[in-house]
Amino acid sequence: RPSTVSLLIRDARTFFPTIWLFVAPTILSPLAIWGGEAGRCAFVILVMSCFWVVEVVPLPVIALLPLVLLPLLSVLSVKTVAASYLNDTNIMMMGSMFLALAVEESNLHKRIALRLMTFVGAKPHMLMAGFMIITSFISLWISDTATAALMCPIAMALLESVMAHKQRHYKDGYGDGLHRVESVIGGVSIPSEARPLDTSLLSPRDRGICKCIMLIVSHASLIGGTGTINSTGPNLIFRSTIEQFYPGEDTQISYFSWMLFAIPPMVLYMFSSWFIVQLQFLGIGHIISIFKKSSEEDRKEEEYVKKTVQLTYENLGPMTWAEKWTLGFFVALVSLWMTSDPKVIPGWVDIFPRNMVSDSCAGILIAFLFFAFPRECPDFFFFREDRERPSVRRSGLLTWEAVRRKFSWSVILLLGAGIAISASVKESGLSQIFVCWLMDRFNGMPHFLIQILLSIIVVAATEFSTNTATGSVFIPIAFSMAEELKVHPLFFSIPAAIGPSFSFMLPMATPPNAIVYETKTMTMWEMASCGVLLNIACVTITVLNMNTWTWFIFDMGTYPEYATRHNNTLPC
Repeated sequence: RPSTVSLLIRDARTFFPTIWLFVAPTILSPLAIWGGEAGRCAFVILVMSCFWVVEVVPLPVIALLPLVLLPLLSVLSVKTVAASYLNDTNIMMMGSMFLALAVEESNLHKRIALRLMTFVGAKPHMLMAGFMIITSFISLWISDTATAALMCPIAMALLESVMAHKQRHYKDGYGDGLHRVESVIGGVSIPSEARPLDTSLLSPRDRGICKCIMLIVSHASLIGGTGTINSTGPNLIFRSTIEQFYPGEDTQISYFSWMLFAIPPMVLYMFSSWFIVQLQFLGIGHIISIFKKSSEEDRKEEEYVKKTVQLTYENLGPMTWAEKWTLGFFVALVSLWMTSDPKVIPGWVDIFPRNMVSDSCAGILIAFLFFAFPRECPDFFFFREDRERPSVRRSGLLTWEAVRRKFSWSVILLLGAGIAISASVKESGLSQIFVCWLMDRFNGMPHFLIQILLSIIVVAATEFSTNTATGSVFIPIAFSMAEELKVHPLFFSIPAAIGPSFSFMLPMATPPNAIVYETKTMTMWEMASCGVLLNIACVTITVLNMNTWTWFIFDMGTYPEYATRHNNTLPC
């Protein structure tokens, strides 16, 4: 019979989230009681972080807490906080999410991915490069979570197909251990139903290939989001924060200018991930073998993979009406975003009064057209042979039923919470306290070194919190640090915005990691050890980019006039 102590321990483990719901605020309560306005703001942030880590309730529900705590603690009014949950930045994210949902509903992502796979080649390192390129490309336009959710099933299906004949001692539903043959192309038999992937039945090399491809999906989902300003929460929080710090000013930040400085390092992040995962799971010998001629056995294996990918692509059939028009609207929306205010030439927003329209208008316009435009050729009588029957109204490329089932409102709530927290950090004076504390530690250091240390702190913090929460705390601090040191406002804030996307280590750090980890193709230690190396590489690339290419684009050797007009930071 269990002892009373063991029963108490068991119940404590079972009900720990509920216990933590009361313990965490109690421990942190001195901040709210004696910490002043900044302390009360810190209390809200730390309580939410504690709840997020343990997940006492679903994360989107925790994201609603600023609506209650910030007004009750007299940090921000409820009207100010509520406006953060559906402001221009959140509307822009909503447009991106409608785009992602339309792409998923039409299966356009699958066609694009498999089409690229047919071009990149069948060698393992080329397959990995293919997944890296297509996943990063999709993540440029839609959220990292949506990208991982779209690409992970494609990667798993491909691995199940190409690894089917390599899994030993497998018994299928017929009990004879033989796979069924659907097609023979070029002398290569393709199984009709892919076997469930069990990496324990594979050789160490094949297990390594599976781990590499799945980790690349996770990494690329996060890396791609750094390339555009609207595809990930921290970037949008940066956009919102810079507008709060410098309202109505031309800060030189637009959709196009962000891509201009962010795409070159993004390519280097991609290469780093591609190289590091292979180095860790396949070894230096595999890296060297990339430059050697393939053996006969390798060529046979490559032929099998090539035919599998080709057959999978051919099974999609010809491009449908829905895919064609979804692609057309996709290209139209990206074009509108890129040409809205490119800075180098006048954009279409210049047609309207200043600050009257923004990129979010384009997103919602295209979202409306997704609902209005039919997913099949209109059933007009002159489009069909049978003109006698009544015409049928087609459903849209996107339906509200699909939105109801799949739209991730949690992302909107998390982003809204991040924007509210970012505003509270600035208004409460918490950012000023952090800046003064950091200035005491960084006193006399070169700005270049401060940038490195800040980047490391942000990347470390984002492994234990959501990237939105990390960005909402550190981005306003970065702007305040720049004002204190009289350096360009973007010098610290851009690394603080991009750093939260480098949450490569832990499954709980970000949804793409969790989605890939759930495939059970790798252990947490393998994900973490690979993530550490990639974090180091990405921070290095970011700092080098900030002090070379980005320095040139934004003329960071000067302190802009708009920063002088809107100095929000009091001297320490």
